[in-house]
Amino acid sequence: MYSETHGAWPLPTRELMPALDLALSLTHADIAVLLLHDESVGALLPALGQGISDDQIALIGEHRAGTDPFGIAMAERRRVFIRDAWSETESLAPLAQALGFKSMDIIPLIGLEGQIVGEIAMMFRQPRGASRRMVKLIEQCARLVVCAIQHARRRVEAERARDTAEQTGRAKIQFLARMSHELRTPLQSIAGYIDLLRVGAAEPLTQRQARLLARVHDSEEILVHVIDDLITFSRLEAGHLTYHIGPVPADEVLRITQSVIAPLATDHGVTLQVSNCTGVFVAADGDKLKQILVNLAANAVKFSHRGGVVTLGCSADPTGVSFRVADNGPGIDSGKLREIFEPYVQLETPLLDRYGGTGLGLAISREFASGMHGQLTVASTVGRGSEFTLRLPRATSEGTAVATTAPQAEAPPPA
Repeated sequence: MYSETHGAWPLPTRELMPALDLALSLTHADIAVLLLHDESVGALLPALGQGISDDQIALIGEHRAGTDPFGIAMAERRRVFIRDAWSETESLAPLAQALGFKSMDIIPLIGLEGQIVGEIAMMFRQPRGASRRMVKLIEQCARLVVCAIQHARRRVEAERARDTAEQTGRAKIQFLARMSHELRTPLQSIAGYIDLLRVGAAEPLTQRQARLLARVHDSEEILVHVIDDLITFSRLEAGHLTYHIGPVPADEVLRITQSVIAPLATDHGVTLQVSNCTGVFVAADGDKLKQILVNLAANAVKFSHRGGVVTLGCSADPTGVSFRVADNGPGIDSGKLREIFEPYVQLETPLLDRYGGTGLGLAISREFASGMHGQLTVASTVGRGSEFTLRLPRATSEGTAVATTAPQAEAPPPA
């Protein structure tokens, strides 16, 4: 007997009972049986019955193409009517006597793509013929049952796909987190030895050696930032980040961002302009706010040509504070503005090829903004530059930070 766990296409057969009830009612049959085609065994198996017990349904057994009236209806894809089942072949007569029916109508259930879905068998206790009206009703019943079966299969397929996607997502998050931590350990050791060499703990370095070591140090820092992004994003997807919201002085955040980005701007030949926001407090998680602004400002510098200008400032109104990071670089095509906030998405530009990255920075920044009850948006014109705006609720005065979620693992340092 066909069950919900049998075969490659398990079906919630209980959901098909209303369709079988309707078929029984329309045709005035005494017994109605639904058989479903199991592709894994290449046979029809009884799934549901009305007017008979479960033990009687099991007596119907499995049927293969061409072996009996059930198999003929499946193989030839046509309706098979049996007027007197008791006088039929040895394969059908014992079944008819056991179930107590005299005549039977078998209608194949054909899917939209011509595949065999199953069969529905209408059984009558008295010999009877099928009128034209009865034939039309049976055909309509068959269509209804096919629709019900295919709907159930699509739902099962969707649930399977969702479960698979969730399992894959969890596995990916666990893998990223594990690999990121595995990579961080040797990098910390490398960073320690680099620092010892740079301060001359072993022996003094020549100028050429110092330059080479500086390049190694820069590459190590890039790797650390990439790993930090992966760790942060895996924690975001797993919901393992805590937001400690409290009043944060806007000027202090701008000052720290400037101190972090200034060396990068100098190295790229970009002018960094920072405005004042004295006396303004923003309701935010201070560390995550700094990470957003550092990320936005670093991107603006990296994507600016030598001689460009990056502006970092803020403005406030009674309800909110807006931080703006603007550049006069190449800009972003309007059709790409949504894509840049998607994880792992990067725009193809020569500057990106030069500086690389994970494609996670903006996705992390937008998630951080949302977690702090704020919003991160962008406006850009190709050839004229881009402006990112981070808007967060305004705080009225200094106070104690409050955690907005249950304590979880700490976030990594700003990338």
